[in-house]
Amino acid sequence: MGGPSARGSPPIRAINRTDVHHHPTPPTWNEALRRANAGQQPTYNWSVQKSLEDMDRSGVAISISSITTPNITFLNNDDAVRIARDCNEYSAKLMADHPGRFGLFATLPLPSIDETLKEIAYSFDTLKADGVCMITSYGDKWLGHPHFAPVMEELNRRKAVVYTHPTASNCCAKPAARDS
Repeated sequence: MGGPSARGSPPIRAINRTDVHHHPTPPTWNEALRRANAGQQPTYNWSVQKSLEDMDRSGVAISISSITTPNITFLNNDDAVRIARDCNEYSAKLMADHPGRFGLFATLPLPSIDETLKEIAYSFDTLKADGVCMITSYGDKWLGHPHFAPVMEELNRRKAVVYTHPTASNCCAKPAARDS
């Protein structure tokens, strides 16, 4: 490899890194973010081509995809279930369209336990997910809350990789004002 690339940055000599913090923007999730005014500019402007260019420039061989905060917590249960499935299928299509470049940490429709267990089965058994993405809290419940025990038991049974993305919890997003 010679001098600088067309963009003027030094070339990457080896593409061998794995990025486990890669956030695509599936179209239905993007639209839901826009309707709720819950997204941010980089989320709205994401593209597969830009991701691949960034990966190549940074020496990233594969990026494991997961949606970012606010995840799907701003949606009602039915929309959360539908958009979680769509996000997972979108990332599975990225894997199929770009073999060896993308993986999948599945989106789960938490806090709905029954729907989450269904999505875990579909994501692993049908889509061949690499793991799941969970945020650090859902409403007022942290991941260690007993409400999530059936999900944790199923993930443990499958020996699943669980990627945890930080988010501002209800208790800390808007701390109470202190009396002076």
